[in-house]
Amino acid sequence: MLEWREYVTIIHNFSYSMSRQTSTMTISLPEDLKQFVKKRSLTAHYGTPSDYIRGLIRDDLKRQEEERLEAELVKGLRSGKGIRMTPQAFKQLKAEAAKIIKSRR
Repeated sequence: MLEWREYVTIIHNFSYSMSRQTSTMTISLPEDLKQFVKKRSLTAHYGTPSDYIRGLIRDDLKRQEEERLEAELVKGLRSGKGIRMTPQAFKQLKAEAAKIIKSRR
């Protein structure tokens, strides 16, 4: 069994699934930003300004997750001497991760 100094969160799915159920949020924009959003939603091939805003939010969520992952990788690099990742060690690591995930369900 591999020994780890810390537990890390396993990313099950990199992207966020968005619910099909929606609700309304009203935002106030200065006229120039409102016109920019309208124009950008057309020129960037979004169906509506709402699609454009949802795309920006999804991009922000993705960027946050990438930053979190990078922080975890840096923390791992600074945690001390690593272990050699052979195909067998990787197979064992995947099996242990699957077991942890299954136990949490």
